[in-house]
Amino acid sequence: MKKTFLYALMILMSVPALNSCKDDDDDVSAASEREFMTMFRLNENTGKGEYPNDPYACHVEDLNTIKLYWYGVDGCAGYEIKMSIPAYVASGEPVDWEDPNKILWDTIVGPDVLELSIKNLEYANDYRFAIRTLSKKGEAYHSHWYGYGAGRRWAEYCGITTDERYPVPAILSQSEITKTSFRINIDPTYDANEDATEGYTEHFNLTEDGTKYKIDILRIVPSAANPNAAIPAGWDRHVLTPQELEDGYVVITGLDENSVYNVNVEDSSNPVAQVDKYYNTLSVRTDGTPGEPILIEHSVNGATITRSAATITDEEKAAAAQWNACRIDDVINDFINDPTMAEGTIFELEGGKVYYFATNVSLSKGFTLRTRPEDLAAGKPKAKVYMNGIVPNGNAYSSCNFMFGRQPLSGESPSIIIYVKSLIFEDIEFDAPKAVFFNGASNGTGNYFINMYSNGMGVTLQSFEMRRCTLQRMVRGYIRVQGSRIKTFENVIIEDNEFYNCGFYDNNGRGYAWIAGDGNSAKSNIYKNMVVRNNTFYDSPRTCMFTDNGKNLDWKPNIQYKITLENNTFVNFSTRTSGRQIFDIRYIPTGSSITCKKNLFILTKKPNDTRPLFQQGADIRQINGEPGEIELHFADNYSTNTNLTGNSIFSGTAFEATGNALGKWSYWNTIDGVEYPEGLVTIVDDISPEELMHQPNPVHVTTNAAGDGTDVLDESLGYITMHSTSGIEGNAGDDNNLYYRNTDKVRNSAIYQKGIGASKWREGIR
Repeated sequence: MKKTFLYALMILMSVPALNSCKDDDDDVSAASEREFMTMFRLNENTGKGEYPNDPYACHVEDLNTIKLYWYGVDGCAGYEIKMSIPAYVASGEPVDWEDPNKILWDTIVGPDVLELSIKNLEYANDYRFAIRTLSKKGEAYHSHWYGYGAGRRWAEYCGITTDERYPVPAILSQSEITKTSFRINIDPTYDANEDATEGYTEHFNLTEDGTKYKIDILRIVPSAANPNAAIPAGWDRHVLTPQELEDGYVVITGLDENSVYNVNVEDSSNPVAQVDKYYNTLSVRTDGTPGEPILIEHSVNGATITRSAATITDEEKAAAAQWNACRIDDVINDFINDPTMAEGTIFELEGGKVYYFATNVSLSKGFTLRTRPEDLAAGKPKAKVYMNGIVPNGNAYSSCNFMFGRQPLSGESPSIIIYVKSLIFEDIEFDAPKAVFFNGASNGTGNYFINMYSNGMGVTLQSFEMRRCTLQRMVRGYIRVQGSRIKTFENVIIEDNEFYNCGFYDNNGRGYAWIAGDGNSAKSNIYKNMVVRNNTFYDSPRTCMFTDNGKNLDWKPNIQYKITLENNTFVNFSTRTSGRQIFDIRYIPTGSSITCKKNLFILTKKPNDTRPLFQQGADIRQINGEPGEIELHFADNYSTNTNLTGNSIFSGTAFEATGNALGKWSYWNTIDGVEYPEGLVTIVDDISPEELMHQPNPVHVTTNAAGDGTDVLDESLGYITMHSTSGIEGNAGDDNNLYYRNTDKVRNSAIYQKGIGASKWREGIR
């Protein structure tokens, strides 16, 4: 095998580019007599593909073992190999690679050793490697280093990521966080039904009675984000007492404020490597003092951009100038990554000004983003924030989104569950003006408002809150989580907002929901307390309002949904095709509750508009868990009197239907004092949309006699315009205006008198 390596090496040594990492040579003669620079064997320098196509390619084996191969150099003294992580050597420069504090592992092997296995590494973690050939003549004659590249010079770069860890029991959680302490809850209970299917006992031991996992050690270490944070004596390896195990928690005090700590428990008797002893890992941030609100002063291509001006493209500069937009993703990213800035920091934007995000932003630390209250009080408009949608990207426009949680940092286990406090957005107009919608030929591209990394860490979110905001042109979903990690949202409050022109991913309004759980874990729950109140949803076609991805899971006993949908106005809610539900939660956990009160449902279009107007209510097929009951609190939901199906606003699966809808389950409940089925029925008021509102109809119409929406009046605009509105406040032209008419018929209607729907349109009667 060595001869093969040597032959390949001699060919490769003829390529000058492979020696681009240069040292400063004081001794020219020594430099000319350096040993040949060896290289790790990779597809980038062999062209033979990855392992196993090339059996000698560097690769991962056994999940967290990395196997390295390199080319042999005849007559050398041996090889020196270093290992680090991207966070330490991202620059690729010697100043980092030659800092002993940034090197995880450094070894020398003999001249006949051309392969090496590095075992028991962190799972799902990125590692970087460098190698040089050693000369028998001494230091001055050693070869240049291979691997000091920053990832941009592929021929001189070796980065390998270990595989995901096997399933791990989640027995730790966090609570009662203060500036200097937090509580770690410990529940090692073994669930014979679910845990057995996960194969946990292949890696973790049970107590003698088989009811609990064995644990005896708790460890706390500072996160890589703040490696010098204080740890109380003994907590780096704390032996859990019988009383602590009986209580099911420990409280750790004496911590630094506004610092992140990783917490593990282990079974020290488990005869495996340390990295395999741990159960799930928590990432806990202590509280800090946020300080006064921070104003982000408006500056086009100016001081708010912390990156080098050379990294900003001419296209972005031109777009920012055209839209008079101030870039702010750097400001938020700096806050997220700065351990000295406390959660809860408030960022304010100038009223009437335009800001934009150019890249996705990780929401792994709580903050508030709002228009400055003093500007609103002075009568200035809300600040606009573009989720990009202004910078050209070839023939399209780049768009971006927020991301719940984050990906693991180097050295962190992906099984860590991070805790994020409140994420609050207030008084902002969000948009992506040039996002690409469905154009009749292919699906649209574009953003969510908040998405999640598929390989992201588990996250517990104290609250997500959006108030008095406007969203437009969010092409895909509004809120989506995904991935295999556990997600828990304690509170979601969406109140007093308006949503227009969203969800045009394709002509049928499929694919993406307003609020989408992933259905990947029976321990996840983003619907723990979901409140959607006093909002307007205008003609934005998405597949459903609430979904958990239709997965049939054996929910944990502590998982219940609590969803409140109240005082909202829906105009043409996802009417493109059938099967677009408001509640699409097919396998709901027992003990859950759904409150649906005082919502207004409207279907409307111009007389010459042939668009389809489907409207469906709920798909609830099964209650999982014992005793198999849910609570339904339904009352005073109304609709207008046009475009009905059998005197119902719903063309299928009405709330009261007994198929897979809510009526199937309501015999366990009295619907807020009204016996089934009346309590679930959406009442038709004797008033039309045009009689109730000034201009409720969509601006644009279909021209297809079949009514399938494939042709539109404004085809020349390049995307489906049939759902769009250029302004809801009654601007010049044929724009929608949802304010109630000041007539006797409106004032005498049940919709007006009972306060049905979003209050804005009723209180602004004109």
